[in-house]
Amino acid sequence: MPILPTRSTNKDFHKFIICEIIKIMKILENIKLDQFTSFKIGGVARYFVELSSKEDLEKFLEWKQKVNLPVFVLGGGTNILADDFRGIILKPKFEHIERIEETKLVVGSGVLVSDLLNKVIEFSLKGLEWAGGLPGTVGGAIEGGVGCFGGEFKNLVFKVKTLNLENGNIENFKNEECMFEYRNSIFRKERKWLIIEATLEFVSYPFKDELKKIAQEKINYRKEKHPLDYPNAGSIFKNIPFEKAPKVVQNLALEKNKVKNDPFKLIPIGFLIAEAGLVGKRIGDAQVSQKHANFIVNLGKASFSDVYNLIEYIKKTIEDKFSISPELEIQIIKC
Repeated sequence: MPILPTRSTNKDFHKFIICEIIKIMKILENIKLDQFTSFKIGGVARYFVELSSKEDLEKFLEWKQKVNLPVFVLGGGTNILADDFRGIILKPKFEHIERIEETKLVVGSGVLVSDLLNKVIEFSLKGLEWAGGLPGTVGGAIEGGVGCFGGEFKNLVFKVKTLNLENGNIENFKNEECMFEYRNSIFRKERKWLIIEATLEFVSYPFKDELKKIAQEKINYRKEKHPLDYPNAGSIFKNIPFEKAPKVVQNLALEKNKVKNDPFKLIPIGFLIAEAGLVGKRIGDAQVSQKHANFIVNLGKASFSDVYNLIEYIKKTIEDKFSISPELEIQIIKC
């Protein structure tokens, strides 16, 4: 049993309690974030906390009230650009997959999408095969409303179980309450919930080999089209809804056969970046990929500033040339 400080001030006792909780929980201090991001870039976080149980949640809430710092929930770190963060990086490690009905699974937010895909195919369930090669965690996929190749993660969501980080309550969200939009959700907009788990609903499908084939085709496509040889954070910007683009941009995209329907009529932002002559543009060790123009790659020693300044340069160039303000798909950690 720890020995309480004697004749302590309130400040001493407050510090003592924080230290004791840090010892009990998996709380790390002054942690470099580059090891937790696919960009391999990251400043220092004041605290880094992993949560994997109900007890962890309870201890964390008690500790959070005492330190009173901003919180950022980190999924797989695959769409993150991280600088220094004078707050708490929260890493959910809920990694359970439970089959509760023939077509329903309860899945922890820390489960990798790739692991879930393998399990879904094993169970002869259809609905996630489009995600072959998709990086990140289930929690991140829900928060970011991810999708590709015509598939959307939001279409699988039946219910989401969360922890409200402001009041400590467990709150459940039905699909329609998640306010899913194109690459967005209520969890990203308001940032006051930690996703614990989700109930996902699939469709029975006995032809496992067909599902495996589709998933492998998506993996192969990513290997061919994406710059996987370099650290990156995936798509930097969201694609442009066709109806929101200026007429001249619509006509250009139609002329070059670049309009796509995924999940609705869009103009790929990578097309506009390439048209603006930015492929290969480099600041420091950050470069617009020559393989996919909506990717920025870390050539080896890129800093937060290198990537951030390159993003700002791209945004200004696209705004000046096409009268469009690109919206970020990646998240920036900075405080």
